[in-house]
Amino acid sequence: MKNKTCVSCGGHISSLAKEAVVRKWARKLSNQARYPVVYRLIAGISLCAECLEVLPVIGDLICQRCGREQGKDMSFDNLCHDCKIVQEETLVSNRSLLHYNDWGKNLLGLYKYRGDERLAVFYGGLLAVTFFRYHDPSSFVCITTVPLHNKRLYERGFNQVDLLVAELSRAIGVPVRTLLQRTKETAKLSKQGGRTARQDSMREAFAWVGDKELSTLHNSCHQPYKILLVDDIFTTGSTLRSCASVLRAHLGALCEIYSLTIYR
Repeated sequence: MKNKTCVSCGGHISSLAKEAVVRKWARKLSNQARYPVVYRLIAGISLCAECLEVLPVIGDLICQRCGREQGKDMSFDNLCHDCKIVQEETLVSNRSLLHYNDWGKNLLGLYKYRGDERLAVFYGGLLAVTFFRYHDPSSFVCITTVPLHNKRLYERGFNQVDLLVAELSRAIGVPVRTLLQRTKETAKLSKQGGRTARQDSMREAFAWVGDKELSTLHNSCHQPYKILLVDDIFTTGSTLRSCASVLRAHLGALCEIYSLTIYR
């Protein structure tokens, strides 16, 4: 383990002390075939035993569209209320690993706004665990990301999601391709007034930048193929759905878009 300091509490990480917790999460978040790889990923996460124990992992009862955790009284179609009222769904599904609580907000803020790039490896590992919990790597053509507007990119100095997907790509063996650009500067989602305002702000916010190899695949393929769209948070889904809409417009109905985020 390269990083012996917990990214959450700053305490020392003892591999021996966290062994039982690693095994517990690996059993919960994987099947028998994927247990070894998920075990290694969780063991490599830079959290001490105590912080790993209380990781706010989303449970098994989820909305099958957006991945939000549901109660035992989940509807017969396994969709949450918000997903039922979406008129034009462009995502097959979203899957996330963690609840976006105060702990997550503080830690993600440290990464996005203070540039603590050691958290890229941490979050990349969490994304890989999320992926193996729900997906098979062999079924995806490529990974792509939600792009930042050039002004926001200049302010931050880096796109936090690009660093995460580099780690994810290494872990799952699926290549990363840049397929989108952000053409419209929008306010932070936290400063927008609600679901409708967020949907309006995301309209025509992204554009296709092209990928010759993927276009060739699209023209020659006669069966559905999958693209993994990655971001850090799924809030209302407006951003991810807007990106998926552009991808489907250029790649056709055979292209299935699945999103993956750390937080939900």
